[in-house]
Amino acid sequence: MANLLPDIPDELIEAIVSNRCVLFAGSGVSRGKVTQKGKSVEQYLPTWEGLLVLLVDRAIKNGYTSSVEGQKLRRAAKDGKYLFVAETVRKLLGAREFDDALEEIFRNPALHHTKRHELISQIPFNCVVTTNYDKLLEVTYARRGNIPPTYTFYDSPDVISALSHNRFFILKAHGDIDRKDSLVLSEKDYRDIVYRQPGYRAALNTIFITKTVLFLGTSLNDIDVRVVLESVSESFSGKGPQHFAIVPSQSFSDAELQHWKQFFGIHLLLYRATKGHPQVDNILEVLVKKVESKKSKK
Repeated sequence: MANLLPDIPDELIEAIVSNRCVLFAGSGVSRGKVTQKGKSVEQYLPTWEGLLVLLVDRAIKNGYTSSVEGQKLRRAAKDGKYLFVAETVRKLLGAREFDDALEEIFRNPALHHTKRHELISQIPFNCVVTTNYDKLLEVTYARRGNIPPTYTFYDSPDVISALSHNRFFILKAHGDIDRKDSLVLSEKDYRDIVYRQPGYRAALNTIFITKTVLFLGTSLNDIDVRVVLESVSESFSGKGPQHFAIVPSQSFSDAELQHWKQFFGIHLLLYRATKGHPQVDNILEVLVKKVESKKSKK
């Protein structure tokens, strides 16, 4: 059984202090306490499954499909058939309605950066890779006076240049809400990014071969993460840097711990999750303190 909070390996702290650590931020990063109408509430942006259910519901509400067919699509989403459902619902809604739906979800004025975003911005990561479409990370860095360049899979030459010159950036691995043509959601999008963007795959491979990657706010079994891992599978030869993932202990067996370490070089840092996953913020606070202490001794 994992402790409430995991021990933070010295290798991870050293990688951060040495500017060799890349944060891989999933949808859980955008969750946390925010103030709305004077009250503290938990903010949630949808996972891939949750987003698809919202889009299916919109298609039913606006008369693009029947409730019976919509229920079948909801069931398919819950069964993990994400790419099929995404392709279908995009066709049902049409390009304009589809874009409007994403705008309403990911540009919701009620969205705010959280303590989690603030803590991340205090840690000197080499760069941030995120599967999130939203702009909350960019807003947080901008509030600290650092407006980072934001790239998508279309910008592989810029990504390689930034990596070679150790310039901080945010890579939106599955697209940016500011650039609708970059959003990866459907089966066609998946094929485009995996098979038609060799420069992008090379950029991701460079990150995983030369940097230590810390996964945060994501399930390694989520399809959006697996898309990235499949794109860089050749870099996991067991000879590169060790990677880390902060994940709830309830989600992984001992056999899975060995699987991720053996096949992907990812060491799982387990915590016992409670509602809202406040432990993630606690872990980030520990990281901030340990990094600051390590830097002060150099």
